[in-house]
Amino acid sequence: MAIKVCALGDFFLAPDLFPERLKKFCGDNIDLSVHKMPPGPMISGEHGDAIREYSGKEEQVIEWAEGADALLVHIAPISRRVIEALPDLKFIGVGRGGPVNVDQAALLERNITLANAPGRNANAVAEFTIGAIISASREITNGAMEMRAGQWSRVHYHYENTGLEISEMTVGLLGYAHIGKIVARLLRAFGAKVIFYDPYQEETEEDRKNGIKKVDFDTLCQTSDTLSLHTRLTAETADMCNESFFSKLKLGCLFINTARGELVDQAALLKALDAGSIGGACLDTFNPEPPNPNDPLFNHPKLLATPHIAGASKTSAHNAIDMISQQLAKWIDQNRTN
Repeated sequence: MAIKVCALGDFFLAPDLFPERLKKFCGDNIDLSVHKMPPGPMISGEHGDAIREYSGKEEQVIEWAEGADALLVHIAPISRRVIEALPDLKFIGVGRGGPVNVDQAALLERNITLANAPGRNANAVAEFTIGAIISASREITNGAMEMRAGQWSRVHYHYENTGLEISEMTVGLLGYAHIGKIVARLLRAFGAKVIFYDPYQEETEEDRKNGIKKVDFDTLCQTSDTLSLHTRLTAETADMCNESFFSKLKLGCLFINTARGELVDQAALLKALDAGSIGGACLDTFNPEPPNPNDPLFNHPKLLATPHIAGASKTSAHNAIDMISQQLAKWIDQNRTN
């Protein structure tokens, strides 16, 4: 008998993607229903610490997933209430790196299998990081906005306002796990000198072959023309980019954050930009999200801000569905043989 699967797509994991990609891995072993969660704001806090960063109504999830053996979602709320209302549920696949929208304690109590998609957007974030470095250092965004406003400014051609080419930069990576390693590889293709600091990662033979060097924290800060964050958010790393951190950076350093907003003390960043001690900043993540539009940081001419889109690519969406589909297929096979 076919496994009953409910897939809840949304604005990013488009519902139309699920049937073909699930069939590729699961064949005709599933009875699939697909729905689209209505658009809405990202929510945290209504369920305490059990779930966060979700969108949509529990009632809608319960209605659509009734009787399902497996549920595939992106950011739908999978709270204790949802889990308890779906007694047939045995597998949940979440198409994101961290399944924070799922009450994992409630899943464990029911022995429900949880699958997710770590690294689904790693390449997208790495590519975006390169784009941010180029755009911010070469004034691409500011120039484009001036053109749209009918201005033909030559100020960006003044020597003191120009930036280095990547081939002349020393780029420091704070954090050197999956995304950091991809960024390093892309930067080396541009000819950059790449250094990194990560207490949990060491230089590999391939790193040494490619001229990628591990340095201590102070050296990273003091010698990087551009410094890009790729570290995890933990109790130790929260607000690590504070006044002391920005005071260590090389004069004129370009600061990039495509990781987590909570890593950065935004008031300290504004102070560094105002003082001119750093050359500019590009932020794709913030604390809070969305940021306060009245925060003076976002009016600073040396800040390039984007609305948490570094991981947004068609490839990331495809990867997410493929990864949870593969895990569902494996789960189906295991349960057929048990």
